[in-house]
Amino acid sequence: MIRTLRTAAVAAATVALVVTATAAPAAAKTRTFADKSEDAVAALDITKVKVTNKKHAVVVRMTVPGFKKSQLGGVIVAIRTKGAGRPMFTAMKLRTDAWAPVDLVGEDGTSFPCKGDRVSFGKRSVTVRVPQRCLGLNKKAVRVGAALAGRDWLTMEEEPKEGPDAVLDVYPKLTSDKLSPWVRYR
Repeated sequence: MIRTLRTAAVAAATVALVVTATAAPAAAKTRTFADKSEDAVAALDITKVKVTNKKHAVVVRMTVPGFKKSQLGGVIVAIRTKGAGRPMFTAMKLRTDAWAPVDLVGEDGTSFPCKGDRVSFGKRSVTVRVPQRCLGLNKKAVRVGAALAGRDWLTMEEEPKEGPDAVLDVYPKLTSDKLSPWVRYR
């Protein structure tokens, strides 16, 4: 009798554990990447990039300890999905006289509207959100590249060079076309 009760208790505990584990909500996959510091002016110097591949959006947060929005002229985030053909999308928000709306550009270079894409500015960060539906209904891993540009970057005639006076900071690297490692979906 005791053995039967013990077996029933173990079975009930196992069933409860399995039900709890399978009923837990899915969490977004998040990866954080460090970026070299002092490779751009302090107001634009990205030190950390956090990528969250959520169910409804890809969110890229760039940490800039000395951030000054007044010196910022552009925010650019490239997102490559693991979809067929590895398509890449680019979200840009640029400022000339005033801030333009977010511009989402597809692999073929054409711009298209996307409701829900946005760039927000924090005290020491810049966050870019792009809905999954604008990434071809992505449900796969993504790779990202991020850049913050100074106000005079658009009028420069020479390619900027890394260093404490650079008016452009790029993650992973200014001199490379590589993107971050893959960030899994959910």
